[in-house]
Amino acid sequence: MATNFFGVCVILFGVLVQFMQPRYALYGMVVLTLFGAAAAVTLPALGGASILVANAFMVFFALRVVRITGFSPAISSLLYPSTGFWLLLLIIYGLVATLFFPRLMAGITETMVVQRLPAGLSRIALNPLSFSSTHITQTVYALGGIACFAASFAYFRMRNAYQHFLTAFFILCSLNVLFALADLVTFATGPMDFLNFIHTANYSLMTNVEMGGLKRISATFPESSSFASFTLILFSIAASLYLDHVRPFLSGMFALAFFVLLALSTSGTAYVGLIFVLVMLTVQSVLPTLQGGKMRKPLILYAGGLCAVAVVLLVAVLSPTLVEAIGSFLDESLFGKLDSASGRERGHWNEVAWSNFIDSYGLGVGVGGARASSYLFVLLSNVGLPGLLCFAIFTLSTLFRRSIFRKGTVERHIVRAIRSGLGASLIAAFLVSTVYDLGMLFYVLSGAAAVAVFPVINRQSRAGSDKVMQPKLHHTAPIVHKS
Repeated sequence: MATNFFGVCVILFGVLVQFMQPRYALYGMVVLTLFGAAAAVTLPALGGASILVANAFMVFFALRVVRITGFSPAISSLLYPSTGFWLLLLIIYGLVATLFFPRLMAGITETMVVQRLPAGLSRIALNPLSFSSTHITQTVYALGGIACFAASFAYFRMRNAYQHFLTAFFILCSLNVLFALADLVTFATGPMDFLNFIHTANYSLMTNVEMGGLKRISATFPESSSFASFTLILFSIAASLYLDHVRPFLSGMFALAFFVLLALSTSGTAYVGLIFVLVMLTVQSVLPTLQGGKMRKPLILYAGGLCAVAVVLLVAVLSPTLVEAIGSFLDESLFGKLDSASGRERGHWNEVAWSNFIDSYGLGVGVGGARASSYLFVLLSNVGLPGLLCFAIFTLSTLFRRSIFRKGTVERHIVRAIRSGLGASLIAAFLVSTVYDLGMLFYVLSGAAAVAVFPVINRQSRAGSDKVMQPKLHHTAPIVHKS
């Protein structure tokens, strides 16, 4: 095992945070999810596989939370009726599948996996099914994910936890915007890449690519699609907070900034994902009217839609050449994607993953045993139909079960925004995700959302006003917001 500058910083901060107020552990956990191409540790024994900084810090985050709350809240997050029960079943099945199926069904099918090469290089190739290093690394990530979920669940049962999340979220938003701008500026001003010091993970990096004369924004991620997927989550949360009038200046400013960055990213994931996310936010805004409530920010929705239509029509009339250029750009980045070499390759990955699902009799070939180009095919090929059902129940119950927070409370609005972020994460994953791991941010958000549908029992905290467990969450008093 080898560490680097980021690894040393994570370890030092992880030790330091054990003696700080617990909200700083949450700040670190949330903010470090931004560094999607920064390795804290590399594992030469596994072909140079990387452990990202957020995954490494998760150990310190979980330790800090457990030292405050004990093990009981974390364990309760994985027991019925918590939604985490279905995540636990998924992980148990995934472990069984990973340990036994690659050996029992060795050679029965060919899987698309990452091959580690000398000098830290890697490639994706078709190989007969067998137990490999990717089974180990993805299983470790899966176990880290469920630990992060349990720790987040325990943390968000503490007093003021959702307010702490807002602070952490806006710090994360600020850094994402700054690094994206730094990526654009350094690409435009010279050959030196200011963000090279961040890109330390053993991934295939596509950080200096342009399309149609525009820089494909990758920022702190290995390529544009990863940046777009992450930013889509932040946009969805910020827009939902703005629609509910929670810190409207900051949330509205960041929602607009992320919308612009997604538009400039040249990523097909950004464009298709934005369509689905905007539809999701619109449905969320309209649904209250079916229950006798008021639509969220109806004037903004209507005015924004009409302005967008007006701008498109005006550009089409005044500059037909610009419309043709935009059409050519969209064809290259979006509509013609399936016909490109990359699109055909990723389509082939899904075909192979479907074959893995069929050849394994619907049981899967183990976590990390196959790679695809959509999370649906990743689940089918890795954990089969049983795993897909567990994941579906977990996500649907987390997203749609009735919240225990009263209407009009700030916690209810924050939970709705968190659910929007989870929805955006799933949209991006089902569009382009290639591996089982969904990232630490997904599990932090899942733990926060799971608390909102779990009947909380009164418990006395061990120490500190910042460490007191919330009593009856459904008795939270409403908070008045200022414009």
